[in-house]
Amino acid sequence: MESKHLVYLSIILEKGSITAAAEHLNIAQPTLTRAMATLEMQAGTQLFTRSRFGVSSTQVGESLAREGRAITRRLSAAKEQVSRYKLGIKQNLRIASGSLLAMEILPIIIERMLEQHPEIALTVTCLNPSIALEGLMDDQFDIIIAPQPSDKSAMNIHKELIIKDRIGIFCSENHPLANKPHIQIEDFEELDWLSLGIASYFEKQTTEMLASYKIHSGRTKIVFRNDAIMLIRMLSSGRYLAALPCFPVSVIKDTYSIREIRLDNTIPIERDIYVMCSEFLKEQGAFQSFTKITHEVFAELKKDLEQ
Repeated sequence: MESKHLVYLSIILEKGSITAAAEHLNIAQPTLTRAMATLEMQAGTQLFTRSRFGVSSTQVGESLAREGRAITRRLSAAKEQVSRYKLGIKQNLRIASGSLLAMEILPIIIERMLEQHPEIALTVTCLNPSIALEGLMDDQFDIIIAPQPSDKSAMNIHKELIIKDRIGIFCSENHPLANKPHIQIEDFEELDWLSLGIASYFEKQTTEMLASYKIHSGRTKIVFRNDAIMLIRMLSSGRYLAALPCFPVSVIKDTYSIREIRLDNTIPIERDIYVMCSEFLKEQGAFQSFTKITHEVFAELKKDLEQ
């Protein structure tokens, strides 16, 4: 089984037809057709079906196409590494974090990292923690700053606790509940909510938290797929509530006039933040320096919030 055939398959499914894939790959269509026939013979089953609407993958075809996409990513990473070498960049760190951390905290960490290590280049991606962890295990990232999603196993991943955190309920300072004394569960009835994730472990945590508070009647009006800036700006309008990780929101709450709604006799849902890398990278100086800076930045921000 040739790796290039797996790449061809992934392109066919991406483009939706053999003709479009052949044009994209700049190879003759009969050549591509023969390559797929060979791959199907080796797999022992059909890899995709054809219709007037294009091609559709079978289960085996999608599984093999996933391997083709992984090969493409690794080839792309190798080309990027060569390009960085030609530009004189000795090392590149691929970092991922959640969008809330990226609003204020991550830029501080990045600036200090570049000040102390001008020879290192950084590539930064914002993703939800589950996808970021998958990317770390698949060698798409070197370091992630994120909660540990308990719905994902993390084999061969090194993690260090950065700060203990929890999920809280937030609103604008001009929201009807912002200055209401002795808030009751009934006060949440029929209010509108914003959400930072859907079909994620964070959403599951949030749902469990609200259910434990006996808050069942809220309406999620808008779901932002990992876009914290839009969520925070709309939250500051005063018309919505949102359940969010406390520490990253506390860092930006004064800028956006946001406050936390505290409820008595409730058990907090933990959302602790970690820095994670592969076991291979944990001994390298770049990771150790990045981790040291991350600890320092979080500690300074925590001290400022407590004053």
